Amino acid sequence: MRADRPLLHAEASCLPLRSRHGQCRACANACPRGALTVDVQGVTLSDDCTGCGVCVAACPTEALMLPELLDEPMATPAASAATGQRRSVECRMVPEARREAGATVLPCLGALRVGQLLHWVQQGQTVTIVDRGWCRDCPTRGAATPAAQSADGPTGAAPLPAAACMPAADAVETANLWLEALGASERVTVVSAPLPVSLRPAALPPADDAGPTLDRRAFFRHAVQRPAGRHRQVQPMGGNGRAAYPASQRKPSPERTRQHQALQALAQRHGTAVPAEFYPQLHASDACCDDRMCVALCPTTALTVADDGATARLLFDPAHCIACRACERACPHGALALQAYGGAATVQTLATHTRLVCRGCGDTYAATASPSVDNGLCPLCRKTQSFIDDARRQLFGAGPLPLV
Repeated sequence: MRADRPLLHAEASCLPLRSRHGQCRACANACPRGALTVDVQGVTLSDDCTGCGVCVAACPTEALMLPELLDEPMATPAASAATGQRRSVECRMVPEARREAGATVLPCLGALRVGQLLHWVQQGQTVTIVDRGWCRDCPTRGAATPAAQSADGPTGAAPLPAAACMPAADAVETANLWLEALGASERVTVVSAPLPVSLRPAALPPADDAGPTLDRRAFFRHAVQRPAGRHRQVQPMGGNGRAAYPASQRKPSPERTRQHQALQALAQRHGTAVPAEFYPQLHASDACCDDRMCVALCPTTALTVADDGATARLLFDPAHCIACRACERACPHGALALQAYGGAATVQTLATHTRLVCRGCGDTYAATASPSVDNGLCPLCRKTQSFIDDARRQLFGAGPLPLV
């Protein structure tokens, strides 16, 4: 995103840039320093970014990434430690000499993903998060965290417990809730092992692999060739009707896939099933008209169409759905309704449309529930015919054409 920062950004995976209906602000909301600004024109990064990776964990499509997280433990879950090994996780703020031997080191514990924790457990590893007690007032987390609140809390209440300030607390709790729902005995644990605050650096130390760097000449060449902001002339999909990121460039959410695969393996091991709470529900009403805007704007391939020429079926795969609701917002007829949980694991047919051949232009179109309304014409030809009929009525009235 910037030559002087390690954060990488894949625009084609970023929900707000794919469509004006993708109203995701997860990274900006998660950033403890408010360094990210998101709108339909782009994602910008301020000087306040410390490279902690909290935004990376929050992004549902992994449009954001740190180079140091492209390897184990984040992007390649298949390359895990041997089964049965103990996995301890430490923050990079902890001096190397005081870390647990062989620990996985992250720029911040807030960079942990639920899917990664579940994968480690599924691999038979005993996962332990080491809390050194430094998170409450960590200098890398700034004023946007609970650490910035007064000692008496935001409204004079009791001080927040140290566990509430540990940035991996939500991911650990979520992972453990899934494990409990599966009937698994394994749990991700947080071990409190405080160290003197005097050992904590004043700023986040650089990563061993901080990504590519640019010298002064290369930096200015980079700035000239790729100026700040978006680097193309087209607008986001839905901005002016032109698709900057067409449906062919969609891909499943890596984190969603990681969670699903781990849950399936754990469920099989314990003789249970993946809880219904993992799968969203999507319903299509009779107003569904096969315009396929929902398919084009679904970022994760959860919605697809099976079209054999005679019929077109709208298919929904709950395992790929991240419940972003872009399909709901994009449907021009309000035909879709999504519920974030309680679904089933199987691919479902939401609607089936019979394909007919238009007697006006010869194109195929989806039949409506009222053949008399279609009159053998596709929607475009019906609109054209309606315009002609309205013009005749306005010019000549409802009766027959006058004789001259």
